[in-house]
Amino acid sequence: MTKTLPRWMPAVLMTVGAMTLAACGDDIDAFNAPEGGDNTARVSPLPPTAQCASPLPAEVRNQTVTSPVASDLDPTAENITPTTDIAISVLLPPRCEGDRFAVVLQSHGYGGSRQTMIAPDGQPDRSLPNFPSFDALTRALPQRGYIVVSVDQRGHGASVPANGGGLARIIDPAAETRDAMAVLDWVFDNAGALGVATQPETGISRDFRVGTLGYSYGGGFQMPLAALDRRIDAIIPNGTWHNLAYSLLPGDVVKQGFDGLLCLLAATGGVNNTPIIATLCNLLGVQGLGAAGLRTRPDVFEAASEPGPFSPRPRTITEEETLDLLFTHGMNYFRNRQRAGQPWGFGETEAVLRPVPALFLQGNRDVIFNLTEAYWNWQYFRDAGGDARLLSNEGAHMNPLANQLEGDAGCGAVSGLDAALGWLDVHLRGASPLALTMIPRVCISVADTANANTAPARGVALDNFPVGRQQGAGAVAASLANFSTTVTSLSPSPEFVPVTTISRDGLVLAGAPKIARLEVTRGPTVNITRALVGVGIRRDGALILVDDQVTGFIEGTHTSNREVGNDAVLLPAVGEMLRAGDEVGLIFFERNVQFASIVSTQTLGGITGLVGFIGGVELPPITSVLNPLLGVLTAPNPHTVTGEGVELPIFEPGVFAGSRWR
Repeated sequence: MTKTLPRWMPAVLMTVGAMTLAACGDDIDAFNAPEGGDNTARVSPLPPTAQCASPLPAEVRNQTVTSPVASDLDPTAENITPTTDIAISVLLPPRCEGDRFAVVLQSHGYGGSRQTMIAPDGQPDRSLPNFPSFDALTRALPQRGYIVVSVDQRGHGASVPANGGGLARIIDPAAETRDAMAVLDWVFDNAGALGVATQPETGISRDFRVGTLGYSYGGGFQMPLAALDRRIDAIIPNGTWHNLAYSLLPGDVVKQGFDGLLCLLAATGGVNNTPIIATLCNLLGVQGLGAAGLRTRPDVFEAASEPGPFSPRPRTITEEETLDLLFTHGMNYFRNRQRAGQPWGFGETEAVLRPVPALFLQGNRDVIFNLTEAYWNWQYFRDAGGDARLLSNEGAHMNPLANQLEGDAGCGAVSGLDAALGWLDVHLRGASPLALTMIPRVCISVADTANANTAPARGVALDNFPVGRQQGAGAVAASLANFSTTVTSLSPSPEFVPVTTISRDGLVLAGAPKIARLEVTRGPTVNITRALVGVGIRRDGALILVDDQVTGFIEGTHTSNREVGNDAVLLPAVGEMLRAGDEVGLIFFERNVQFASIVSTQTLGGITGLVGFIGGVELPPITSVLNPLLGVLTAPNPHTVTGEGVELPIFEPGVFAGSRWR
């Protein structure tokens, strides 16, 4: 169903040597042919900078920009002001009189804040995991000849109501995106004093060379801004969403584990949320006394809309207004409205995504924004005619309840950091497009799930993103016409449904599994049931949950991802090297840590601490209801699942068309 908006609402060039994207192993030479998409230069090179005898040193200037958007668009919020003050830090490079620089607009993860320091040199710390390494990259960019404008999103950092700021609306195109536009206007108005390279030749009002950078929440702000503001020349979203309703409620099932972690992060990071999000966190977070019982979309909105002595705080909320808020804040909304020939509703002149160079990075094991979400984003930007590329990695949002540790931003031998640097150098500074030839159009990490953060790096470069069963030389006919399996109450082990057996080494499972139809039937329980499914490998008698990915489906029939509206059910995309004798199929859980609520922040034996998984904020120790705590476990979840048309993307790199090892 189509939703409508609620009425309120100092390196000059990146050299090939710096890219360090050598192939690893095998006989396939990664440098035999250029990779990626359109590798032609788009902008003229900027002149060298900092060439005088005594350049001004790099420096940070903290500023406040006033956005014309009210502090919140929810009329029930308290103390609404007609404008919102947005705190920014301008990280200036070493410079001489007359130098002109491209700008990188950067923002933080949820619960985080802006960058306020400049690194002593232009080399980011490559030993860091994915997200922290991109913070290090932000701090290093001024030493590579960029002006960085780092922003505290409304409700975060210094952009909070106490300072004249606003409430976080989770990247609302009518709020956070317009805030970012106001920041861009401020940069243009101060271009002379800052040394910004303006672009009067484009015919775009108040234009200058600018790209965007950020992960998670800071990845989410980039795409609607690029869609609505023609000044954006290139984007690099890292570990972000396509549809927030899908991210938080896949298949109408509450992703209790990470939803609770996000709310814990918000509380620890001092986020000031709009009332709808504040109410959701008070229901689903550790402070929610009944959070363990809110397992499905109906559960949540029944609890959220009930007035009375235990009424949700700060107010009751309806399903319609909540889904309006979530649904409009991602590219799925933009894509669906464009397909239907309907306006986006944000003051655009045309509701058609323009070609924008977009480099997407996403974690295979990201348990809140999975790799399939990046595929949908990449597909939309590719179909718009822009140069769109997608690199997966072993980093991003990790769940400590599942003992996950974040890996780096690389896809096999392809460095995510170097790809990002090359992307900015070419699209903003006019550097040699040779750097782009080292970035595959698609690269999927296939490192082992076990100890993936330290496992040997392996990746597969592809011309397209594999979805479902593949065909042609090197492809494996990995499909299952139909199946049925029953998951019993409090089952000690998951149910495995084999799809295919691997006959030889050298194959990979890489891409998005597809199911034509899935039906979940309630077993002997009064609770609404949910199927929890992932892709599994049975190897030497043991089950491996590939990339720790589990998604949910509420009881009933599913022929598509309900929140997204695509043509079939796509499971979270994964990547894994296979061995001869492996049985590959689907795993069904009665319960799983990804879908269990957080019930304590007290230090108990065996609890893993959560440190800096999004915003660089250290959080208290946590546990979930899957760890016995005062005898509490998740409610019984017996059910039967029947399915049709299961397809898995399995093939041999180097033999399958358009693929090679990286």
